[in-house]
Amino acid sequence: MVLSRRDLMKGAAAGGLLLGFPGLTVQYEAVAASPSRPLAEPVAGACARLADHGWRTLLRTVTRGVLDIGARDLAAELTKPIPDLDRAVPGFGDFAPTLPARGIEPGNPARSLLYHAFASAAVLTDGHGRTLGAFPTLAEIEAVENYVYGVRPPTLDKLRETAGENPLGVVVFALDYRDATGSVHGRHADLCFSRTGITRMGKTGPHYDARNRQFVPLDPKRPFVFRTVPQRFAPYIAMQVTGADDRLFGPRDVVSGDDDRSFWVPLHKLFPGRECVAGLDLSLSLDSHLVNEKLKRMHLFLREQGYPTEWTGKDLDAFPFTINGDKIAALLPPQQAHGSGVLAPRPHPFANRARFEGEWLTFNVSSDLVQDPGILYFSSVQLIPGAVETEPTYEEGSAPDNDRRSPEYVNIRHRLNDDGRLEDLNLDPDMDAIIREGGYRAQHWIDFAGDGFVSVHCPQLSREIDIFKPAFCSVAPPDFFPYVNQHDLAVWWRTAVPEAIRDALWAVSPRPLSEFRFAGDITLPKGFDIYDDTLTAVVGQPAPGQPVTRPLPDDARGRYTGLPDAAAGVTDPGWEVSQGLVYNEPGAPLQRYMQAYSLGTPFLEDAKLCAALGSYWPSVAPDATRTFSPLKDAPGFAYPWPTIVPLTDAEIGMEVVRGLGRLPWDGIRGPEAKTVGGRQVVAVPGHRPGGLHHHPGPSDRAPHRPRGPCRDQGAGAGHVGGVLGSGHPRPGLRGPVRGPRGHRDPQGQVGVGGPVVHGGGGGRRGPGGSRAGHQEPAGRPAPLPLQGLPAGSGEPGSGRHPEGPGGDRRGRDGLHRRPGGAAA
Repeated sequence: MVLSRRDLMKGAAAGGLLLGFPGLTVQYEAVAASPSRPLAEPVAGACARLADHGWRTLLRTVTRGVLDIGARDLAAELTKPIPDLDRAVPGFGDFAPTLPARGIEPGNPARSLLYHAFASAAVLTDGHGRTLGAFPTLAEIEAVENYVYGVRPPTLDKLRETAGENPLGVVVFALDYRDATGSVHGRHADLCFSRTGITRMGKTGPHYDARNRQFVPLDPKRPFVFRTVPQRFAPYIAMQVTGADDRLFGPRDVVSGDDDRSFWVPLHKLFPGRECVAGLDLSLSLDSHLVNEKLKRMHLFLREQGYPTEWTGKDLDAFPFTINGDKIAALLPPQQAHGSGVLAPRPHPFANRARFEGEWLTFNVSSDLVQDPGILYFSSVQLIPGAVETEPTYEEGSAPDNDRRSPEYVNIRHRLNDDGRLEDLNLDPDMDAIIREGGYRAQHWIDFAGDGFVSVHCPQLSREIDIFKPAFCSVAPPDFFPYVNQHDLAVWWRTAVPEAIRDALWAVSPRPLSEFRFAGDITLPKGFDIYDDTLTAVVGQPAPGQPVTRPLPDDARGRYTGLPDAAAGVTDPGWEVSQGLVYNEPGAPLQRYMQAYSLGTPFLEDAKLCAALGSYWPSVAPDATRTFSPLKDAPGFAYPWPTIVPLTDAEIGMEVVRGLGRLPWDGIRGPEAKTVGGRQVVAVPGHRPGGLHHHPGPSDRAPHRPRGPCRDQGAGAGHVGGVLGSGHPRPGLRGPVRGPRGHRDPQGQVGVGGPVVHGGGGGRRGPGGSRAGHQEPAGRPAPLPLQGLPAGSGEPGSGRHPEGPGGDRRGRDGLHRRPGGAAA
């Protein structure tokens, strides 16, 4: 009989903590390990390094003198029961409440005090208010983690006995240790796992912040630079369990149908050597494969739609049509300070002119293509099959049931002339007419986003276990709100936002990727199964005990994570991933899989479009609607996209940041108050070179709704030289109005500005766009009354409005409202 979640619950009622699971039949025994054992050596080395930096004092304090990491026999010391843990010590309030604990609890990181102390970002002081003088490296955290699983290794027969008739497999997971509020069960701090891990692109290499126990995307000294953000993966022996129950393994976000789905649940971590599985000497290696096929898919799709291109056949398998392997990302060498299983993107500029066989790579913008009804929307092409939309439908406009076989947005605003000169059409006042006439060659641009897998090879286990499952991985665009979690935002929206305004708050709901059930990319060579659709679930090991009741400090929250509950779930075309569809048989539900080849090319082409729509993905995309009017006139109808995440004056460049100057996130300075012809006006950026459009301010007698740039925010698309733009579907295509902007960096590569949380130390952004802990500079000028709001109706610069978090004055139609309800 196959174990289900209900069987596990029955076992849990019988008591016992077995292999991390209550009520199962195989039990770890807490016994001392010889200090000479290899797993014990790096643990002892880490304890010795950190002891004099406050860690010895801390662990003695929190255990009331029981645990001394300076003891001569450290292995024996770590097995002592801790009968009276002082959970009032900062950082330990959510450590295994109501459960017995030890320094190392075999098989259970969440009940291992040393592991929690090393891995928890809330552990910052020595128990007496003094900041710890040093913090563990990621490799030292991994050493303790391996010791937890290896101090008393189970046999393979014991693991089979645990799984019963449930399938046993070797499965690669992305993992993250979180406080109780971020864990799957909410009971205490714990490891969280997913078979999908997300890394992020950057222009410089990664930086591990040991104090905060994470890779960080921000560089305080260079606010316009993103660092690459790696993700850690690890292989586990896992069992496949049907159903869902957040009291056991999860998933964190349960969706309809989960009771009938199968989830892989980690049992025992794998690592090389004799101490992992009793009786076996494991040799174990991880491998990764990444691919970017955006240009290849674009040309295949154009030919399929009847627009011949000269690029075909084997050319499309070559660079840059197809980008493979470590050009995109690679596993870092395990001997470094970050440990094993860390997948890191290669640093690259965000947009790069493409070359093929020594020549600039271009494609023909034919007049037939651009004159096809619907394919041009503002200044990009949008390539997605579907039905033409004649009305703005918001959620439905995201085309949730459309297969995406090509990059949804493609830049066509850089013309390569016959004399070899690259002409930036953004700077031409006649850009619209040039694009709509077509008949020129547009420069191809590439980025180094992609998707792929992390797999494991272990010859000893492959002879014993038939099922090996890789993890899906994404090399995604940067996260402009790195310390905002999509899951937490969705929970806030569903539980704290008044029902009367809930539906009108977002144009597209902020559902995390973990709320969707996708397979891995079935086009990859590793062979993801289209019916294996729980890769996006976030799961954990079962957690007995009661939920945490003690409030957690703010330092334990607002962390970046690379698991799917912090990623965007709406694929239009997507931020971290897009979707492919499989129609297996008439009447059967659509089968969806994750892929990256239909994201914008380069990704900047879509990133600014999302910003122009008022933070289309509210926890990752910026919001450009304070700089450019969101009231766009789409062909045939008005398409109002309201301000969703009001950025601060500093973040849009209206206000000078002390010591750094102006820091507009996109390189374009926000609106300015000016006097023109004796009138007070608000000057907003326009599409013409160096142009500003003047709109009357509140001193004018007649109310005025500013219309923004002449061709809306999509029209001038990056008039300072960016590759950003907007587009709309060809016939049978549908999607919302898009409109972006960009800037050129000093090296001549196109990019965007830095994250909107400057310097990483200015507080984290909470729901609605306000930044906790943000201090306005002394003498800050009064915010400009923008977008038709009367003076005194709120603070557009701070994100604080009378209507509450995230609420600019607007009704369900998205229009801004004056007091009394009249549309501004």
